[in-house]
Amino acid sequence: MKIKRTNRLTREELLVDESIFALQNGLIGVRGNFSEGYGINDYKQTLINGFYNFYPYSYEENSPEFPQMGQRIINVFDGQTVEFYYNESPINQSTCKLENLTREIDLKKGSTIRKATYITKDKHRFNIEEKRLVSFAQKELYAVKITINSEDYEGPLKIISKLDLPSESFVDKSDPRFHLATEQQLIIEEKTADDLGVYIKANTTTSNLSLGVGMTHSEEMIYYYSEHGFEGFIDIEIKPNKPFELVKFVAYTPSILHEDVLTSNINILHGAMEQGYEFFKAAQKEHLKSFWEHADVTILGDERSNQMVQYNMFQLYSAANSDPHFNIPAKGLTGEGYEGHYFWDTEIYMIPFFTITNPEIAKNLLLYRYNHLEEAKMEALKLGSKKGAKIPWRTINGSEVSPYFLAGSAQYHINSDVAYALIKYYQFTNDFDFMVDYGFELLLETGRFLLESGNYHQGRFHINGVTGPDEYTTQVNNNYYTNSMAKFQFEFLVDFYRKHKGKLIRTINKCLTGDEEMEEFALAATKMSFLFDSKTGVFAQDDSFLQKPELDIESLPKEKFPLLLHYHPMFIYKHQVLKQADVLLSMFLLDFESEELFEKNFDFYLMRTTHDSSLSKCIHAIAAFRLNKLDLGFSYLSDILGMDLDNLNRNTHHGLHIANSGGIYLAILFGLIGLRIKPNGILIRPRLPKQFSGIKTKFNYRGTEIEISMEEKIKIAVSSPIDLGIYTDIISIEKEYQCDYKS
Repeated sequence: MKIKRTNRLTREELLVDESIFALQNGLIGVRGNFSEGYGINDYKQTLINGFYNFYPYSYEENSPEFPQMGQRIINVFDGQTVEFYYNESPINQSTCKLENLTREIDLKKGSTIRKATYITKDKHRFNIEEKRLVSFAQKELYAVKITINSEDYEGPLKIISKLDLPSESFVDKSDPRFHLATEQQLIIEEKTADDLGVYIKANTTTSNLSLGVGMTHSEEMIYYYSEHGFEGFIDIEIKPNKPFELVKFVAYTPSILHEDVLTSNINILHGAMEQGYEFFKAAQKEHLKSFWEHADVTILGDERSNQMVQYNMFQLYSAANSDPHFNIPAKGLTGEGYEGHYFWDTEIYMIPFFTITNPEIAKNLLLYRYNHLEEAKMEALKLGSKKGAKIPWRTINGSEVSPYFLAGSAQYHINSDVAYALIKYYQFTNDFDFMVDYGFELLLETGRFLLESGNYHQGRFHINGVTGPDEYTTQVNNNYYTNSMAKFQFEFLVDFYRKHKGKLIRTINKCLTGDEEMEEFALAATKMSFLFDSKTGVFAQDDSFLQKPELDIESLPKEKFPLLLHYHPMFIYKHQVLKQADVLLSMFLLDFESEELFEKNFDFYLMRTTHDSSLSKCIHAIAAFRLNKLDLGFSYLSDILGMDLDNLNRNTHHGLHIANSGGIYLAILFGLIGLRIKPNGILIRPRLPKQFSGIKTKFNYRGTEIEISMEEKIKIAVSSPIDLGIYTDIISIEKEYQCDYKS
């Protein structure tokens, strides 16, 4: 399983491939820069999950309840750089011709290989081969093995390895989704060295976080202090076709995980040198062997689609950390787009993958939300609620940092998104202890905020002044998605309380809840307001949506998409135009039963959706497959498969769309396999488009491993007996079962 690219040498291609060949492990991420650099406009990026700085917001009309400080992930010390000097000139594109470039990422080994051939001005040829990994075995560790070979030159060569504060980056001020720091973010507090390497302790300038960083090498280096860190060098004599190999280890130890960041760093690097590169290479492969055994999805009959699926699964898995200190940034750790913030993307588009393939990671991602309940309660108070918790739209440290409340803080649905992910985790794993210890409290506190945010009018429960996932329609009354997801949350909360009240005494006493409050939730769920338009046969996205004029999307110039970058918000808000379809998303998540109404809503909102959100097309793919519109579903699936690898949105250079990677998995498991997670079991409704000859996958449900093969027939194998819903039938499967497809 490999992704390969050859001779992509333009500036745009190089920047895109920095994202494509980025490596991450949920703690650190290293962009796919060249170790020797490009020689011009170099901006090497290494990111640490949850490692951020504050910066001040400026409002023309401020409110004390607005976030006053932003948070952004920061580019930390560059440990990638290993430069080669021939005749005092660097071997890179500033002085040489890059004649040939091949790159690959090995999804089974978790590493990248880059091979480059440079021709100097006096026609000497040098080959550089670079092998990289970001370790799963030792999360703080980045390793590179770099080899230089001369084809026709014999003589001296200087090698310089650096550990530097990052250089300044180019900032695209025209794109509000991409905001980078240009001022210095780290202050060096201490530098030290020993026989094996050099080490630095640094502090952030505003967030009071500390970082240890150090580097060691397989060859003895001469180190000296530079203005921004350390440099090590070695002089060698190189001969034609006698390659020189250098291994470099770099460790990053943030104070989020380490009390003494410098001592921890030294210990990790000493251990790395003792174990060696080959140890970590083997450990990486072994770790991923376990991952692929439990999470593999294979597409038959279309090898490129198969590679794309597996690439996206690899990057999604690599973006997650199994420690509840962390969530998953929107770009993972592959770029600084969206400032490294955590969004609701995690709960709706990413956690299902982990719930199905690695429940322990899903649980810890949910624990991140639980661990930040106090910050969420403070946000609820800011928004005028007396109790409950409001999960932030975007955050790193648990506090809301969206400066644009119309499309940020107003997204109350995020409470129910977290609740939904939690409920589905419980239904899939039957992890009752988690629900008792953490889940019920999280459901209760997020539910309280929604309950207090609503009110009764003419016998119905209304939630007003909110924004749904569709950010092209803001601050509306009775957003269908918000209300339907809140109803689902309230109903589950009450049901769980009534069934397990005796096991919830600790939380009941802690949160001062009881039968009376549960009846309030039950009544609100029963009376929840939805607007159904009999003329069109669809649910209105909100109370005012159908009153607006339609926007002829097809008539707009293609270069004017996404709309948010080219049109005033007031122009967008006053039309029936969607960034993504709220009603359709709810119908998928809540498994809306009426096929007729599902299809009417699909057709209606499809004509009004721009898909400007990277989260949109995966849901349309799932809906199309459910409705047996297989060619349309395949078209959407092809688009999301190519979003990053083909740079379809023209912004992959900012980092990968990790939620879209989760959306690809959803489109296959919930669209093509037709998986549904019910309170008392699971069912499948398989669909196989003509473009594929088959699909194979496996997952674990409550201790039972289920393998599904979809080719000419549907074949199912289970590790223990299970009742499984297949289309409309409940089948008891002892070991194996096969059946035909149904329309």
